[in-house]
Amino acid sequence: MKRSMVKITALCLCASLALGGLGVYALAAGEAPAGASEEPRQLSAAAETADAVKDETVYILAESDGAVQKIIVSDWLKNPMGSASLRDPFPAENVENVKGGETYTAGSGDALVWDAQGNDIYCQGTSGKELPVDLRVSYQLDGQSVSPQELAGKSGRVTIRFDYTNRQYEEVDIDGKTEKIYVPFAVLTGMALDNDVFSNVEVSSGRIYSDGDRTAVIGLAFPGLEENLNVDPEKLEIPSYVEVTADVENFALTNTVTIASSGLFRELDMEKLDGTGDLEDSLDGLTDAMDQLMDGSSRLYDGLCELLDKSGTLVDGINQLAEGAGALQKGAEDLRAGASQLHGGASQLQTGLEALSENNGQLCGGARQVFETLLASGSAQLAAAGLELPALTVENYGKVLDGVIAAMPQGAEPVAALKASLDSYNAFYQGLLSYTEGVAEAAAGSRNLTAGTSGLLEGAGQLCAGAGQAADGAKALQAGTPALVEGIVQLRDGAGELSSGLEEFNEQGIQKLIDAVDGDLAGLLERLKATANAAERYRSFTGGDSADGQVKFIYRTEAIELAE
Repeated sequence: MKRSMVKITALCLCASLALGGLGVYALAAGEAPAGASEEPRQLSAAAETADAVKDETVYILAESDGAVQKIIVSDWLKNPMGSASLRDPFPAENVENVKGGETYTAGSGDALVWDAQGNDIYCQGTSGKELPVDLRVSYQLDGQSVSPQELAGKSGRVTIRFDYTNRQYEEVDIDGKTEKIYVPFAVLTGMALDNDVFSNVEVSSGRIYSDGDRTAVIGLAFPGLEENLNVDPEKLEIPSYVEVTADVENFALTNTVTIASSGLFRELDMEKLDGTGDLEDSLDGLTDAMDQLMDGSSRLYDGLCELLDKSGTLVDGINQLAEGAGALQKGAEDLRAGASQLHGGASQLQTGLEALSENNGQLCGGARQVFETLLASGSAQLAAAGLELPALTVENYGKVLDGVIAAMPQGAEPVAALKASLDSYNAFYQGLLSYTEGVAEAAAGSRNLTAGTSGLLEGAGQLCAGAGQAADGAKALQAGTPALVEGIVQLRDGAGELSSGLEEFNEQGIQKLIDAVDGDLAGLLERLKATANAAERYRSFTGGDSADGQVKFIYRTEAIELAE
């Protein structure tokens, strides 16, 4: 599962970033961003002139060493009130409307006033303004610094280092002292490496995925965040650069793409932490929740292992019962849908353990229904054989059938086979109950996790919800038993990776965080609030203070190509 998530992330990054540069030219050709309204809005009499709400993308075309060649600013000026005109602080050159025919006039200062006529405006221009995050790319060959041009066509051990310098800060009073608080940018750098050129690829802080032909590398850094939080780097190291190392043969490199955004840190709700007591409680809750999560993931893995061990017996039992069990038809149809959800559940891990917990009752109820249907079918078979017995239930079938077997020294083989089949399903059913109990405990403990861990909980929830749907019908299991067994293997492997990943996350992330802030919670709280406030206030590169605005920066470096 972890490899699948990395692949999805890599593909999304490469697609969005590789096409990101094309977005500039698409706008220049008069195409609106996806989702943009094509119909003019009715003019609002109450809002003749309004300040624009910006959705801003800044494209930086750079040399292979990160030196800026050109800065292109692409703005979507939203007009939710349908105002007749929009005021936009846009200190840029060569401003043009890339979608409609609306024009602008110069306003006060650097502002432009667009004759919007109720419409959104899509415009772009160039800028020479200093970027908030400076990107520099350096290269080494076998430990020696080289220029990009010198590196082309060379072979050896190559290191590519991306250094990010945060230049956007505020001066804030921290404990009676004026200090710089940097706008907290999350910086994501991605590249696609040809496996014929690159091998043994490593990244300092990020993930690597290879499909056999290419290796996707994704690096993550937070320049300025370590300074903001003033944590001891020996206890908690927050990456401010990305370093990629590989063995190369005949070096060449395609464009690299970097995204920088402060939007992640605007999601921090610091109002919920009024003092160090709240923070201590949250850290304690985080520790407890991680313990429960790890325990739940371990129980999930054990349950799936048990399910896999019993799957052969389960398949044999369902094949025997499905031939004469017309009453299982509805369950078979439900199981087909459940199997489809099981297949898709592995990719929905991040949607939440909370969502999974809500499905526990339905999951167990479905399994119970199948069990009771099997028991009813068994009772019918015994009755048809002339045996007058109490109706078989989950609680009594073992005792009843053991009594029949004991009373029939000869000819008890069919009854023994029926009991063996029911025992196999009961083992699966009890494992499922144990598994859902662990999920419920993990979901209950997960409520105190931060927004950063909620995605992981949601994803695990959907994974487990998909796994549970396999019990909804016996007939679909009979039709797709090979795929079911293979799916259980994949789920088991994914649950094992999830369990290992949670342990690593707890050791390398949660515990290091707790160790880093231990003893100075009040100072950390104040710095966290200052950091979140700095992110909240930074909404635009070109200007404007709309609370609904947002901005992201996309850097594209030139490729390093072999000389012809």
